Amino acid sequence: MNILLTIGLLLITGYTAGWLLDKIGLPKVIGYIATGIVLSPNTIDFVNFHTIEVTHPLMEVCLGFIAFEVGGSLKWSKIKAHEKEILSITLLASLFPFLLISTGVFCFGLLFPTILPIDSSTLLLLASLLGALASPTAPAATLAVIHQYKAKGKVTDTILGVVALDDALGILLFSLTTAIIFMGETGLFGDSIVNSFYEVTVAIFIGTVLGFIIDPTTKLFQITGEGQWVVIIFALIILCVGISKALQVDALLSSMTMGITVVNKCNQQKIIFRILERYTEDLIFLFFFLLSGLHLNISTIPEATGLIFLFVLLRTIGKFIGTIAGARLVKADHLIQKYTAGGLLPQAGIVIGLVLSIYQKEQFKDISEILLTTIMGTTIIYEFIGPISVKYSLMKAGEIKKNRYNKS
Repeated sequence: MNILLTIGLLLITGYTAGWLLDKIGLPKVIGYIATGIVLSPNTIDFVNFHTIEVTHPLMEVCLGFIAFEVGGSLKWSKIKAHEKEILSITLLASLFPFLLISTGVFCFGLLFPTILPIDSSTLLLLASLLGALASPTAPAATLAVIHQYKAKGKVTDTILGVVALDDALGILLFSLTTAIIFMGETGLFGDSIVNSFYEVTVAIFIGTVLGFIIDPTTKLFQITGEGQWVVIIFALIILCVGISKALQVDALLSSMTMGITVVNKCNQQKIIFRILERYTEDLIFLFFFLLSGLHLNISTIPEATGLIFLFVLLRTIGKFIGTIAGARLVKADHLIQKYTAGGLLPQAGIVIGLVLSIYQKEQFKDISEILLTTIMGTTIIYEFIGPISVKYSLMKAGEIKKNRYNKS
């Protein structure tokens, strides 16, 4: 079957699955993801590995669009009222999962050495890395649910603010963890810190520059029609992702920074985000979650069942404890205290990228397989429970309109 026919059938099947789930009150993205998993070469082999390989750049571009929209939700005038809550929750909702998972996995390995047959120093390395990978929240799933149900309010704003910040924090935490573990090796600590600083700084710089050039670009080409706007937006977001990949920095962070810059500094920001939501958003979400499902290998779950479910349990507990503690620390509104955590459960695809970044390194050869298998398994689980959790939290907070919910 040729690639175009395969993609066409995927889109129709995925859209139908999302439409059916929407009718029974579940987020559409679950239908998209489930379609991708079921039709992947790891299950019924409807799609071959070559198709997955050639569509990988498309998935990266889709994620760039989603990250741009997440950044676009962070208008300073809107989130200023919640800046203390966002900072406090971001820090503690990252710290608690890290501590719980690091401690829990280490104890699990000591208690069940037959399940994790590695020495204590290697076990400490595995536990620390898994803890660091618990921080980031998936912007794609969160934004998809928020937009599907047109959620608005203080909890929604807080969730989006935390999601935007904890991606950058997750990169720093992961890099810092690897640096500390191997700081006895010459130059490794310094190199890791420098690399981490480089990745975050350059990504922010790329996004900021491209965000600022939108206004002069539109004036230069005298952009007026919506079709022209779509071309310019597509070109700049793809350029942002491409430059980030070329410089080996996080395209998610650079695209998000570009969105933040545009919504706060661009004179045409209302037009840009209205056009994105009206003409491209549904297709972008459909493509991204279908392709994400195709990349996930559900057969990996049995290989590390105990570790996978321990990670999910401790990360979930850590997110709730950290979020509630962070909100109470700054005396946040009771709705933010009660319902923000549920919006932070989706696990970011960036964690798979972080694992792959160290997968081939000699220092990690004893744990690379179990690390990747665990993260793949937890990502699959969170792809399903995450969107449901986001919807439930926003519904309980009263930020999903009842008439929209009833239509679902």
